[in-house]
Amino acid sequence: MKTTRINRELILEEPEGGIYFGTDALLLAHFISSWRGGVGVDLGTGSGVIPLLLLSGGLKGMLTGIEIQELYCSNANRNAVINGFSDRFSVINGDIKDIKNLFASGGADAVFSNPPYLKTTSGKRSNTEQRNIAYHEVFCDINDICFAAAWCLRTGGRFYTVYRPERMAGLLSAMRNNRLEPKRIKLVFPSAGKPPSLILAEAKKDAREGLLFEPNLYIYTDGNHSEYSDEMKSIYREFE
Repeated sequence: MKTTRINRELILEEPEGGIYFGTDALLLAHFISSWRGGVGVDLGTGSGVIPLLLLSGGLKGMLTGIEIQELYCSNANRNAVINGFSDRFSVINGDIKDIKNLFASGGADAVFSNPPYLKTTSGKRSNTEQRNIAYHEVFCDINDICFAAAWCLRTGGRFYTVYRPERMAGLLSAMRNNRLEPKRIKLVFPSAGKPPSLILAEAKKDAREGLLFEPNLYIYTDGNHSEYSDEMKSIYREFE
């Protein structure tokens, strides 16, 4: 296991050769932080880093992770114990396409996911199956994610995700096809003058039309990527 101290409060164990804590998880946790409590579900929780970031940041709620890989399911449950959150965060080993047998319909106030963003025919294949499952749509695609989110959410509940900008049209279509109305979008750029690398999106179940584009986020101050922007520094401080 690889052990990473995320901040003063949070220690994360992650399987060697798998996926590791990165910027996309941190940005999604920050994006979700406007939701301050209730019942939440993390679809494809991996090592459980997003729920653990939220709880260590003061979220008041009960969180459930759903993870298809048994190794990561046990890993996330162990991380919950290590960090003292096992009474508020637990993980189910299951396939989100079987969501009707995993979680009660309408039982969640918020659902979030850092989903696979590459088609199985796109991008370079990893030399580990764990990475392939995390990055490629091996077991689910964005429509499966949105269907599961809509099933879990109560009317008016919120869905949060991070995705690739070049696939934004598919994301918005999947949201609307599953009664999730896009409400908030934020584009993330490596630095000024570069194309966006991530999209953060929030949708509301059974809501009326109305979409807000938030100000862009620039991770670095320049193209050399030598220094974080003030906003990025602020996000890191939020989870210290």
